Amino acid sequence: MLGKRKRDVAVARRQNESSLEQGQPVSPDGSDNNQDVFRRYFESAFEPLPEGEKLKPLSHDSDEEENEVSDEIESDWEGLSEDGAANVTAIQVVEHKTAPRTSDRREDERQQYKSFMTSKPPKGAEQASRKMPRAHKAEGKDEEEEQSEALNLKHDLDLQRLLKESHLLEKAKSSADPGSHRHKAIDMRMQTLGSKDSLFHQQRMPASHRRGIVAKAASKEAMRRKDAKENGIILEKAAGKTKSASRRERAVDVPAVGKFRGGTLQLSKRDLLDIQGPGSRRRKAGR
Repeated sequence: MLGKRKRDVAVARRQNESSLEQGQPVSPDGSDNNQDVFRRYFESAFEPLPEGEKLKPLSHDSDEEENEVSDEIESDWEGLSEDGAANVTAIQVVEHKTAPRTSDRREDERQQYKSFMTSKPPKGAEQASRKMPRAHKAEGKDEEEEQSEALNLKHDLDLQRLLKESHLLEKAKSSADPGSHRHKAIDMRMQTLGSKDSLFHQQRMPASHRRGIVAKAASKEAMRRKDAKENGIILEKAAGKTKSASRRERAVDVPAVGKFRGGTLQLSKRDLLDIQGPGSRRRKAGR
């Protein structure tokens, strides 16, 4: 047993020495050997794995080499020379700042306030009016004329209403109920706009009441015309009685010629002549 152990130790030492010569790290528990075994088995069953780059172990020699390189770089650094400082471009910083001029602003505000408070028109408006062409002036005149015509038409309508409703104003002074006169004025305006019947016209009432209302209105109109004639006032022309335009509807089975009595159609001589026409009369006269 002792001989076998010594032999195993010697083999392990040889493997460690060979790995150190090749620059590969050696694990103390032999995990690399196990990985190689598994790797060979996997490659025998499947395709071989791509070989990756093996990381070199960090050693004290590499640290010492890096320190030596940094010392050499520091020894080579001699500071900034005058020529290098001259070649470096200096950064220029430009700031645009507009300082508000309070004095100019106050002067502008004063001028605007003065032009607003004065009754005279501003200078700019006068210059613009002078430079305005004739065509613009003509358009302005047309607009002014249209406005004046519309205003005159409105005044005419107001004057006509006042003349028509003046008698209501006189009655309103004496009576204590101004609402009824206002309703009458509205009724008159509705009739002028095209209303057929008055708002105060009752459609259903006793015949005697209606006859009395019509007779009273006729007597009032006759009295008004008599007073106007005596005082020399010319009134509007009296409206004549209009005949009803409704045509008498006749039955469908009623004959257009003659009369139908007792189930027989009776024709007169005139009806016969109308049926025969003017040619029959000439023949009779010739015979």
